[in-house]
Amino acid sequence: MNKEPISTHDSDTQSKQQKLFSMLGLMTSKVLGENTYAKSSIYSERIARGLRSFLPRPLQPSISLAEFKVSKAIQMGYLVAVKDLKNVTIDQFNYMSLWATGDTDRSVINRAAGVHFSEYLSQTSDEAKFIVGYKTAVIQFVRAIAGAGGVVYRINSSLEQLNQDQKNALVNDWFNHLNAYMSATSPTRTINNESTQASVTDEQIASGISKEISDGYLANHAVGDATQPLLGNYSYNEDDFSHEHDLPKMMLENLGETTLTDDVNLFVNHTVSGMIDSLASLGLYGLIFDYFSIKNPDLIGAPVTTATDEDTVMKQTGAHLSEIADYLGLPKSGAVLAEKLPILNLSNAGSARNAQHQDYQMRFSYVLENDRQVVNDRGETIKINYGIFETTHQIIQATFLEPLMTKYSLIRNQLLDQVKTAAYTKPRGVVKPNFQVEPTILDYIDKLARYQMDQLMGLVERGQKDYDGMSHAGTFSAFSHLMRVYPEVKSINPDYAKMSKATKRLYYWLYQSSFAEHLPDAERVKIQ
Repeated sequence: MNKEPISTHDSDTQSKQQKLFSMLGLMTSKVLGENTYAKSSIYSERIARGLRSFLPRPLQPSISLAEFKVSKAIQMGYLVAVKDLKNVTIDQFNYMSLWATGDTDRSVINRAAGVHFSEYLSQTSDEAKFIVGYKTAVIQFVRAIAGAGGVVYRINSSLEQLNQDQKNALVNDWFNHLNAYMSATSPTRTINNESTQASVTDEQIASGISKEISDGYLANHAVGDATQPLLGNYSYNEDDFSHEHDLPKMMLENLGETTLTDDVNLFVNHTVSGMIDSLASLGLYGLIFDYFSIKNPDLIGAPVTTATDEDTVMKQTGAHLSEIADYLGLPKSGAVLAEKLPILNLSNAGSARNAQHQDYQMRFSYVLENDRQVVNDRGETIKINYGIFETTHQIIQATFLEPLMTKYSLIRNQLLDQVKTAAYTKPRGVVKPNFQVEPTILDYIDKLARYQMDQLMGLVERGQKDYDGMSHAGTFSAFSHLMRVYPEVKSINPDYAKMSKATKRLYYWLYQSSFAEHLPDAERVKIQ
């Protein structure tokens, strides 16, 4: 069973995976005790489209130590796997999890097995037992990461158990940590000091991102009630047959001294930790910079409720996180998120030591071989399939989005209530928010909502003026024409035509607010 080039079987395999995830998801989650993950709305729909918080099927049983000891071919397969597992990638792990749960498609095994699998397989006198040994190590490795109670379970459940106060504290602290080195720099900017003197800011950013990858926020900060960092110094202490063999020394000359324990620890503390910390951190910065920004006038239409009490707003926001994420257009996978973060490309930073290796934007987006993108037989570059880690990204995104959206919605709704009662009819001259100045990011969100609402008060004034002059826009289409044509209101938002329907309806509601009580119910615009 030699490794083959990636074939057209990949697309068929993905299709099979989608169907399996859909049919077996709930059953498997119950088997593994992880079904509580499906309760988080931001990713529940996405699980049905292929993302998952659990393995597609239960892990296959691995052989016992007694069975391991009776076959030298099994022992050799196991030790070759241990050698290969020193260099597991995120994409490879996804295929390892499929193989470990019973998928025997050749293209899956090709991408799950490491570089020494074929070489040693061709030299063994018992291929079947060699594969059993190799797969045993793979199963033990996957179990440590993705099994019930494994690393992914620990990370996800710790985040899911946070209460609202803890989420608020986490997003405030994490953003302050980030802003200390990002200095209000857009994560969509690329650092390029290759031919110029590195600026202090760029060097600071490059250094901060490098540290995020090697020793980031979750590797150094406890979450919620925990007393230890969520990703700090993981130590594997489960099954490891690395020293249980009786192979002659001459057979082991090229295999080295690595153990399965070393492999798991390296993967968790280096690959997984670096990927999660950097994407989560820069993802949070991008969430603020691109979505919770005065540059995003459509944000004002995002809230899913007009309630003005915090508990109701919090519950309604939490119940509709998936809808809000889709409305904002947030990245739906780790690979897509990385593509949106050019700041992760440190290859041209003045401090780059291994430039090609330090293009983390590409490394977190595409399958690479010798630092080059892999191309399939159709000439397409292959995106990383994050597999079980996709749900971790979605949980982290939800953990950030919920407190931010709750705060924004609460302030927006309270101001709308003031408009409705005629307590707020004219602009108040609210100063532009600046997260470099505000003590916490939630303080910034509070001021952002106030600023964006204040910019729209001209609609209230124009509505009153038109009603008094008996020339008000009596239909939504008439109002839209007004917004596109008349300079006085067009200046409020020149991009009105590009806004979402929710935002346009809110604009019309503000326009009607001073005279809505005089209109028949059928003519009053409704918002959530």
